[in-house]
Amino acid sequence: MDKSATNTSFWSKVIGVQLYDSYETDENGRAPSVSIVRLLYSILLFAGFLVGAYKAVETIVFPDPTANSPSIFIFALMTQVYSGALGAVICYLSLWRTERMKCVYIAGIRFSNAKINDRYYQFRNMTVPAKQSLMVTASLALLLILSLCECYAQYNLTNYFTIVAIVYPLWMFHVTILEFISLVKSTECILTKLNWMLDAFLESLQRQSTPSAPLKGEKKSLNKVHPIGRRPYVQEHELISGERLTYMFVIHENVAKLAEFINGAFSLQIIAIVTVTFVNTLFGFFIGTKLLFWNYQMIDLILRAGRYACECIPACLLIYYMLIVCAATHNELYKSASLLHKLLQYKSNYFIDDQALFERSKAIALQLLHRKRFSLFDGSGLFKLDFTFIFSVMIFSAATSYLIVLLQFDLSKDLQRANIHPNVQ
Repeated sequence: MDKSATNTSFWSKVIGVQLYDSYETDENGRAPSVSIVRLLYSILLFAGFLVGAYKAVETIVFPDPTANSPSIFIFALMTQVYSGALGAVICYLSLWRTERMKCVYIAGIRFSNAKINDRYYQFRNMTVPAKQSLMVTASLALLLILSLCECYAQYNLTNYFTIVAIVYPLWMFHVTILEFISLVKSTECILTKLNWMLDAFLESLQRQSTPSAPLKGEKKSLNKVHPIGRRPYVQEHELISGERLTYMFVIHENVAKLAEFINGAFSLQIIAIVTVTFVNTLFGFFIGTKLLFWNYQMIDLILRAGRYACECIPACLLIYYMLIVCAATHNELYKSASLLHKLLQYKSNYFIDDQALFERSKAIALQLLHRKRFSLFDGSGLFKLDFTFIFSVMIFSAATSYLIVLLQFDLSKDLQRANIHPNVQ
């Protein structure tokens, strides 16, 4: 795992969503085990959150009778607390299962990488360059700023338990998505390395077929699957082998199964997080739109509505980055099928003595092409975690329809009462 995965693991321990001491086996080969200290810490942290959520609900249901806050803000706060508590409960109920599956996944990814380095020793020094996205940094910074604003606002109202009920689910959702992204990135790195190796196979075959002709794309390094500076010099007789190609198919299939495995581990959490983010963002922009069109001079209420609407923006940024990573991993899987199809064109000088290997390679290529229609990552089949997710019926159409329905509600009397008492906080 890379440095970003290490940072994610650290924050998972702080938030209480990591139950294992380590995901690596010890010197005796024993599998990771649950840490009693972390388990108790997670239970105490979650129990404290439930107490804070319960006290926050009491404050919302039985507000101060001297306050004249619009009831729409009370409904918004109730929606935020209830949805955050429901999402947190779902994530914690599936945490034990997710942690066990995560241990199996990490062990499988490391074992696949070790097999690549052992069997294909020429590629041992080929490493996938780490790509750090600014979206992660921006979302974390924005979440920190909005959390401080929420803490300051609730502190002035002496609603201390509400701070816990609102802020903790936001950070827990953020860390959970970051964990999922780091695991998907490790899958993408393995698939990228396998594609580099397939591309090296093609280079070797091209040199054997047309030794005097320049390599295709040699003058344009951008056409290469792997960086031109990282391409190793490999002797053709050391690279081309039916046994090696078959072994590569096995590793590729195992990595694809591991991707589906980790998708099943995090599907329930992703569904809960996406649903909570969708509901709160939609309701927040509804309140902001009503205030701006009804009376844009109500600065205090507009700021409160803006703070409420923007609290889910960091999660939206991170979800969008998750879609980018999942789509890139799916594209790497499809790229393997394209490279394998190019490799099958050299049947006359490579597969002529091994018809069984040719038929198996063709079947695997067709299987990978067929998988292009089905995303590796989805929310238990409810939606695809790629760019089609943004324009899916659940998000684009539902958001438009629900927002139109909400805007039809008349809040003029409720807001008029708040306008008469402009000193409300």
